[in-house]
Amino acid sequence: MRQKDQSESDDKLRLALSNMRYAACTNEDIVFLKSRVAGFRSNDPRLDSGRFRNVSIITAWNSQKDVINRLGAKRFAADVGQELISFCSIDRMSPRAVDKNKWKTCEQSVFRSIGPRLQRRLWDAPPSSNSEMMPGRLSLCIGMPFLLRSNDATELCMTKGQEAFVVGWDESTGPQGQRVLDTLFVRLVLDTSARVVQIPGLPENIVPLIRGSVHTTVLLEDDTLLSIVREQVTGLLNFSITDYTAQGKSRPENPVDLTNCKDHRAYYVALSRATTAEGTIVLQDFTTDKITCGLSGHLRQELRELELLDEITKLRTEGKLPLEVAGLYRRQLISSFARWKGQASEPVHYHPIMRYDPKLDSDSLSPVDYAQWRPSVKSVKRTLDDKDVGDVSTTSADAQSDGSVSGPKKKQKISTADTSVSGSQALAPVISRPIGMAWDAIDYSCGYDSTFGILANMWMQNKEVWSPRFCTIGLYFQYWNSLMRHAAEHHYSLEGARDRMRATLHTAKPQDFPYGPNGTTIDRIARIMFPETTHAEGVKTCSTCGYVDPEHYELFEPYMCAALSNNQIVTYPGGVPVSAWIHDNLSTTHTSCPICALSSRRVRLTMHYKVSNVPPVMFVTVDCGSMLYNKSLHFDINGAMVISRLRGIIYGGDAHFTSRYISAQGSVWFHDGMTTVRSYVEEGHIDSLDVTSLRNARGKSALVLVYAREE
Repeated sequence: MRQKDQSESDDKLRLALSNMRYAACTNEDIVFLKSRVAGFRSNDPRLDSGRFRNVSIITAWNSQKDVINRLGAKRFAADVGQELISFCSIDRMSPRAVDKNKWKTCEQSVFRSIGPRLQRRLWDAPPSSNSEMMPGRLSLCIGMPFLLRSNDATELCMTKGQEAFVVGWDESTGPQGQRVLDTLFVRLVLDTSARVVQIPGLPENIVPLIRGSVHTTVLLEDDTLLSIVREQVTGLLNFSITDYTAQGKSRPENPVDLTNCKDHRAYYVALSRATTAEGTIVLQDFTTDKITCGLSGHLRQELRELELLDEITKLRTEGKLPLEVAGLYRRQLISSFARWKGQASEPVHYHPIMRYDPKLDSDSLSPVDYAQWRPSVKSVKRTLDDKDVGDVSTTSADAQSDGSVSGPKKKQKISTADTSVSGSQALAPVISRPIGMAWDAIDYSCGYDSTFGILANMWMQNKEVWSPRFCTIGLYFQYWNSLMRHAAEHHYSLEGARDRMRATLHTAKPQDFPYGPNGTTIDRIARIMFPETTHAEGVKTCSTCGYVDPEHYELFEPYMCAALSNNQIVTYPGGVPVSAWIHDNLSTTHTSCPICALSSRRVRLTMHYKVSNVPPVMFVTVDCGSMLYNKSLHFDINGAMVISRLRGIIYGGDAHFTSRYISAQGSVWFHDGMTTVRSYVEEGHIDSLDVTSLRNARGKSALVLVYAREE
C-alpha cells in the first residue's frame, strides 16, 4: 500500500486493502470500494474528470490493453489536433521452430516467406498476439504517452515499465515501402527524487530508443503460428497497462478495470497502486466473490510462514534468538523457532484469518525435521534409446551418508532427521577408533570436516568430560555439544551434526560461511566459535627503574595467531616452541617506560602475567617452517600444574583442508573427507613420531594446532 493522505476515505482504503490481501474483505470494505466505481450521479467519481485524462488504465488482459491503447491513440491525436503517423516493423521469417509445448493447441504455419498479404496481417495483429509483445505497427504523434518495454540502460532510467512521452523521431523507408522508425526520442517521466538524465546533445530527461531485432512467435487470427524476426522500437503506447506491469508503481491517479482480474491478488495489485483514495476510480462494477472468499490453506500457510520469517529476522537482528533457532531450509528454521517459542510462536500482529487452525492447515509448526531434496550429481552421460528409462547417476558422498539412494532421473530425498543411522555412522558410547565426516562435494565442507572432526572425536572418546567442558566455552560450543548428544542417540549422523552447525554459522555470518564451492577458513570458524574471554591477568612493569603501570590487563584468549618476531627466530634457531611463543606473547609489550623516557632512555615495559585458568580447548595458528609443536603445554595455576595436550592438527593447501587427530592415549590418526571419507588412517603413537614430521601431511602444511586440557 502506498497511501500518503490521512483522510477518512484513505483509512477505509487502507483497511480494505489490508483485508483484500487475505481475500477477507468485509461488507464495509465492499461498500467503500463500490463507492469508487465511476458513474454519472453527483457523488460518483467521474472518469471524464481532467485528472484522469491520458492516465493509463490498469486492466487484467493484454487484449483489453491493446484495444484501449488503439482507441486512446486516436482520441489523443484528435485532442491535440495532430495526425497519427504509423510506423511499421520490418519482418522476416525466422529459422527457429515454434515451441510446441507452449502452443499445444495451435498449428505451425507452412509459410516459407512473407508476402504482401501476410505482411499486412502481421502489421494489423495487436502486440499481444506475439510472444515478445513487439508491435507490428506503432501509431504515434508528438506528446503521446509511451511505455518502455526493455532494460536498455538502467543507469539512465531506461528500464522495462518506465513511462515517457514522445518528443520526436528519426525514420526511414522499409523494404516494402513502409515508414520505419530508426530512433524514437522520448522524455522520461521521473520521480522528483530521481536524478536528472542528461545525454550529451539532448535536453534533460530525453533519451533515444533505437530499433531492435527480436525473434518472436506470432499467433494469427486463424490460430496459425508463425516464427519471425521483427525489427521495431521496443515499446508500447501507454493508455493502458496490465496489473502485472503495474507492480511497483505509485500512482496519484489510479483508474482500474477489475472486470477480468484473476483473483484477489490481482485486485490488490491494481487498487494498491493508488497514493490516495480520491485518486482511485474503478471503471465499471465488479464481482466481490474473489475478495471475500478467503484464502486457500496453502496460500494461508505461505503467508503465515513469511510472517514468521519476518519475526525470526527481527528477533535475530535484536540478538534475542538462541543458537538452536537455525536451519538451511525454511521449514527447518520455522520448526526450530516453534520448538523454542512453543504456542506463542505466532506474531501478535497476525491478521485474524491467518491464525493457525488445526482443522484447515497442515501442521507446519510441529517440532519435526522436514525432508530436504538434493539432485543427484550426474557423473556419466550416455545416449539413451527408446527402451532406456533413466540416467546413469551417482550421488555425492554426503548425500549417500544420510541414507539417500541413487535412482533414475529422480531427485534424492535426504532426511534431515537422519532417523536411520547404521554401520559406521552409529556412534558407540565409547569409540575404539575415530569416526570421520565424508566431504560434501556440492557444498564444500573440508574446513568443517577438519575442525569439527577433531572436536567430535574428543567428545565421543570421553563425553562425560567434554560435554560439560564444551558448555563452559561459549554458545557455539554449547550448540555443538547438543548436536553431538543427538548424534550419539542416533538421531542423525556426524554429517548431519556438521550440516546443522554449518547452517547456524551461515545464519550468523552468511559472507563468512557460504554454501556451494566457496568454502570457509579455519580462522573464521575459530573466531566465531571462541567468545572474547581471557584466562590471565597482567601488569606492566619496568625492570630498570621498577615502574609499575597502574592498569591491569586481561590476556590469554583461547584462539591465538602465532606471528613470530625476528627476535624469537634468533633466540630459538632450531625452531620456536609453541610454549615459548605463548610465554613471549604474553610477557612482551610495545609500551615504553614513561619514567625512563624522562632520562632519554627507551626501555620497554615487561608484562608480568598470571594464568587464572586454562581454557578447555585452544586453537593456535602456526608458522609451519619456524615453530616446534609441543606435545603438551604446562601452566602453573596457583601452584598446581595444569597440562594441555596436543589433540589435533589442521592442514591446508590447494584450497583443501585435512587433519590429524591425536587420541587421549596418544594415537595419531589422519583424515581427509575427500579420500578417506569416514575413516581415519592410523599413523602410530605420538611418542614414536618426530615432532617435525607433524608439520606436513600428504602435501598439506600445518595451519592450526588444537590443544585440549588434560582429561
